[in-house]
Amino acid sequence: MNEVYVLDKEFLFKNNIHAITSISIEHCYDIENSNLIGEFTISGDYHLHEVSINKEDFSFKVPFKTELRSNINLDSIELEITDFTYNVAEDELSVHIEYLVTGEQSLIEFAEESDLEDFLQNNDAEIIDLSESTELKEERDKEEVLPETKIIEEESIEEEKQLEKVKDLEKINRDDIKTVKEEVDKETIINSINSDENFITYHVHTVVPNDTVESICNKYNISLNDLKKLNNIDELTINMKLIIADEES
Repeated sequence: MNEVYVLDKEFLFKNNIHAITSISIEHCYDIENSNLIGEFTISGDYHLHEVSINKEDFSFKVPFKTELRSNINLDSIELEITDFTYNVAEDELSVHIEYLVTGEQSLIEFAEESDLEDFLQNNDAEIIDLSESTELKEERDKEEVLPETKIIEEESIEEEKQLEKVKDLEKINRDDIKTVKEEVDKETIINSINSDENFITYHVHTVVPNDTVESICNKYNISLNDLKKLNNIDELTINMKLIIADEES
């Protein structure tokens, strides 16, 4: 509730007055049977004559009664004076009061359907159906997604898939790479055997510390060119596998 009310009232003095020298307004209220009941007290003082030094006091009561809506929490009601003006003409004081009444709205329960209909008619209200199922709401939300949003979501999913592939490749350790290389070396040997008319014996030499290209060639009595035919020996490393061909006629 958040409503403004207006009161206009006139008061008569016993005598004509020259001017009001001070004026104020106070209020008090209570709640009775869903009604806000109270009064405004307007008080001050005035001069009777232009040359008068003495001041006369005055005080007037302005009762009010405001009907509250049935769905308002009565404990939350507050009243605030938002405007107060006055005018003096001879022996009459006219006042204009505007006040704001606020309160929190609460739930209402109706015993009969007719009570609900009366409330809707008298309070300019309507019934809103909030019984929509969660499934229907989720389906509607999906339909309301903008095409641009769908495209962005699909791109994000594709990026995540690519990232997972990269992570899977990174899981291959050095031992796996070594195993793959040995398998390739074996395939190279078999292909060489099948494609050569001469009978060739192959040795697999594992590089150990202090091995050099010259020492390996001397050990197997082969030339540097023969060693290079089957191996990449730009740089020898420990545990490196070298294929040595021992060709026989």
